[in-house]
Amino acid sequence: MKMFFLLAFFGILILNKEEVSSSPLSRSSIVGGQDAEEGAWPWQVYIQIQMNHNQATFCGGSLISEQWVLTAAHCFKPSSLLKHSFVRLGAYKLDQPSNHEVKKSIKKVVLHEQYEKATDGFDIALVQLDSEVSLSPYISPVQLAKPNDVFTEDTECWATGWGMTRGNVPLAPPRTLQEVQLAIIDNRRCQSMYNSEIIRKDMMCAGYEDGQKDTCQGDSGGPLVCRKGNCWIQAGIVSFGRCCGRPNSPGVYTRVSSFTDWIKKHSGV
Repeated sequence: MKMFFLLAFFGILILNKEEVSSSPLSRSSIVGGQDAEEGAWPWQVYIQIQMNHNQATFCGGSLISEQWVLTAAHCFKPSSLLKHSFVRLGAYKLDQPSNHEVKKSIKKVVLHEQYEKATDGFDIALVQLDSEVSLSPYISPVQLAKPNDVFTEDTECWATGWGMTRGNVPLAPPRTLQEVQLAIIDNRRCQSMYNSEIIRKDMMCAGYEDGQKDTCQGDSGGPLVCRKGNCWIQAGIVSFGRCCGRPNSPGVYTRVSSFTDWIKKHSGV
């Protein structure tokens, strides 16, 4: 598996690939997807995390209230410079910011206390914005899955994000938000595809046995949302996987419904 980092040096973005045998695939954007419509996924956020003066990574996330964002714990390192990091809300085309977009600084980040690495579970984090954001049709929180919510292969689910459209192929300018419909794969069947990793109860899988559609490298932490009646419910958080769109290698997501009490405790949401 591979981790991917974006390095910013003299204003130039350089993709640096590092082989890490035991690390999760840093995932985000979309393989086999399409341009989303502006405002279709108003909870989607872009998080830029400054690692040092010349290096930054980016992750996806979801707005869950006026001041809190839900994302993946593995997006953050002890060396992350939060005072130089930021969140873009209402973003659509990353290279062409619109009047709907708002940029916020980060007040604090709360990582799950049991998190060690994504493949061991508990890959969840909360980001508190430095101030409340004004809600609009382009910036709006998502509802979170509850413990009794059930998602099956018949549930309509979508993932969204920016970044690679397949391994080592960046999203072309102006980097429009991508969306892809994915099928839920039950944990037992998912486990049969992942020989080396344990698919825990606090994880869920989404994708297709023949591959082709998936999340990919770039910014982990983005939302997997599923339709429940007339509402979209966040069921998962992009966590890890094996390559992008490979057959029998669905994406693995943090199961949001396993962490409702933890989210409530730390954010009040």
